[in-house]
Amino acid sequence: MQRNNNYKIAQIIPYFGKWPEWIELYLYSCGKNPMVDFIFYTNCPLPKHQYKNTIFHQCSYNDYCNLINKRLNIDFHCKKPYKLTDLKPFIGIIHESELKEYDFWGMGDLDLIYGNLGMIINDTTLNKYDVITTHNYHIAGHCCFCRNNEYYRNLCFKIKNWKQKITNEQAMSIDEGEWSDLVCPYIKTIRRIHKYLFKPLGIHYFKVLDALNPIFHTKILLHEYWTSPQPKENQNWSYNISTNRIITPSQIELPYLHFLFFKKTPWLKTNLYWQNGFWTLHKPIESYNNILINIKGIIEQ
Repeated sequence: MQRNNNYKIAQIIPYFGKWPEWIELYLYSCGKNPMVDFIFYTNCPLPKHQYKNTIFHQCSYNDYCNLINKRLNIDFHCKKPYKLTDLKPFIGIIHESELKEYDFWGMGDLDLIYGNLGMIINDTTLNKYDVITTHNYHIAGHCCFCRNNEYYRNLCFKIKNWKQKITNEQAMSIDEGEWSDLVCPYIKTIRRIHKYLFKPLGIHYFKVLDALNPIFHTKILLHEYWTSPQPKENQNWSYNISTNRIITPSQIELPYLHFLFFKKTPWLKTNLYWQNGFWTLHKPIESYNNILINIKGIIEQ
C-alpha cells in the first residue's frame, strides 16, 4: 500500500495501563497502512516491533493529564485512564502544535485490527469530505478522521458544560453522543423523519440514513461498514497477513475489525465472549499466513 500523496493524516491515541494481548497484531496492521501516522502517548513499554508510521511518546498518565490541563486550561486528574475516551473530541486542540503539518487528525482505539484503510482513506474521500467515519447513525469513536481546521479543532468547546463533563470521573461517551450530534447536526432530524414517515411503512432506519445522510451531511462520510459485528458460533473473520485484507463470514471486505463484541462488554448481554487463552499467536506476526478471529479467539488458520 502506498502512502497517500496529497494528504498527511495522524491518529493520536493516549493509552495508559497494560497493552492488550493482541498489541503486536494491531501494530502490524497499523504498519500496513502507511497513509496514516499512528501516534501513541503511553506508559506501556515500547513494543517489540515498531514501524515508520507508529510513533511512541512515553510518559506517565499524570504527565498526560498535565498536558491536557495546560492545553484546555482545566483541572483534569480523573483516576481511571479510561476517562480519556471522553477527551477524544479534544484531541485536535490538545495536540494542535503536534498536528500542524497534518491535514486530518483522527481518534481511535486499540481493540481492533486494520485491514485496508485505503477503502475509506483515499484522495477521493479526503477531497470530498471533512469528516470520515464508519457508522451511519453516529460518529464511531473507535475510528474517525476530521479535517484539521479551526472549526473541527474547536467544535468540542460547543459541548454543553464541557469542563464539568470531562472532569467528572464517570465516562459519558461524549465522542459518540454530544460531540457526534454537533458534527452531524441533522441526525436527530433524520431520526424523526424515520419515526413518523418511514417506520410505519416498515422501512429500516439504516435505509433512511443511507438515503438522507448524503443530502443533509454533504461534507461528512457516514457509511455503515459493520466493523463492530456481534459474532455467533461457527463464524470466522479472516485476516490475510500479506495482503492486509479482512474478510467477513459473508465474504465482504472490511477496512478494519472492531473487537467490541468479541470481548466481554457491558454493551451486550451474552455468554459468548473471549475467555482466558483466546490469544494463541506467539510467533512473530509476519510469520503467519492467515489469521482467524472468532468467538473462541484469535488463531492461526
